[in-house]
Amino acid sequence: MLSASRFVLALAWLCAFESGHRSAAVLGSIAIAGAISDLLDGRIARSMHIAGGVGRWLDAIADISFVLTALTSEAWVRAIPFYIPSLIAISFSQYAVDSMLLAGAPIKSRLGHFGGILNYALVIVLGVAPRTESIVRALCPIFAIFYACAIAERIIGYFRR
Repeated sequence: MLSASRFVLALAWLCAFESGHRSAAVLGSIAIAGAISDLLDGRIARSMHIAGGVGRWLDAIADISFVLTALTSEAWVRAIPFYIPSLIAISFSQYAVDSMLLAGAPIKSRLGHFGGILNYALVIVLGVAPRTESIVRALCPIFAIFYACAIAERIIGYFRR
């Protein structure tokens, strides 16, 4: 349920954003709720001994749906460049294809894990502190290098197999 809540939160972000309710209280609350649900869902599933492949896929798809909805909305109003959500989408697509073809379940990646943290950090910062857009925008080339490295890490992994 916690993973699935991020689909609802993605819709809430989109509705709030499109209706002009872009305050830190509204978008910040949605961003923090999304991050908390992501932080807790796996832990709760493991503690209840119900963690499995379907749950991991639901978690990953819910994460990317929420993050891409939020960051694409922000790119639409030029808070960040469109290449950020594009690189995240490419990286996730590569992760999903790799996982399906090579393991049948999501494959963990060091850079991918940190990328997920960075994704949520971007959503939270843009939601909670919208006036920091110029700082975030200035850092986007560095973020892009990170995402490119995460993609390259997976490509290098092909040759190791």
